[in-house]
Amino acid sequence: MEPLLYNYYIDYSKQDKTRLLILCLLHELRVISPQQLIAFFQIGQLSAERTVYKHLSLLKTEKLIARSQNGMNTFYYLTKEGHNYIGGYYTLPKVPEYNLQHHLQINDYLIKMLQLCHRHTHLKAVVSERRKVYEVKDQKKNKKGVKYFVPDFIFVFTGEDGREVEWQFEIELTLKTRNRYREGVFPKYIKSLTTYEDARLIYVTPSPIIKEELELFKEYFIYQQGENLEEVFERLHVFSAEEFEYEIKQLLEEDKFINWIEKKGKN
Repeated sequence: MEPLLYNYYIDYSKQDKTRLLILCLLHELRVISPQQLIAFFQIGQLSAERTVYKHLSLLKTEKLIARSQNGMNTFYYLTKEGHNYIGGYYTLPKVPEYNLQHHLQINDYLIKMLQLCHRHTHLKAVVSERRKVYEVKDQKKNKKGVKYFVPDFIFVFTGEDGREVEWQFEIELTLKTRNRYREGVFPKYIKSLTTYEDARLIYVTPSPIIKEELELFKEYFIYQQGENLEEVFERLHVFSAEEFEYEIKQLLEEDKFINWIEKKGKN
């Protein structure tokens, strides 16, 4: 939980930490299902399930959060009062259920990554899509009509030289246009992977058709770029939902840039 909420001050020794953590999580991720909230708190054993449900009920009674249902999906989100309570700096969503399935899927993969990386020595931070957009907007605040394209989330590790090592994740539930992949998405990511030899881009999708299309785009750029960028494309991954956990475990064990051993100082 701490890497995801690195940009908030939270005293984890306080008894009311559960209350604040719920509010900050909803601010950071927009919408979260009850089961996902429980899963977040189970990482690191921060709060028992009954404690989480107790605070959800209290926060709802105080009108700091709201609960809604869309089809089979039940989810919580911040109210205006809750947003003001924590001094929220992201825009408060006017329609919380917008693109609901995508946001809930992102949460699922984010939880799985946090579970897999929970004890990783060099995990530094997890940057949500909302945080990344906020940072990009701050850099380009004088530009109007700019379309912000950022990953769904980023896991940031500390490299041996102190440099940040980024693993960028895209959860692909819908297929974009071929022109967008060829002219915008893939060139941007390939440039980033070329610039940073330790970076990775990880696409994951539950759809076999979308996976096949993404692999075809990858092959297209391999053909266009030639063998000179062979190593770059080895760090551009396309995984199915079924492959995700196994493949990520392999990467976490084998990646030399995040598994360096800290040298002991001389006495």
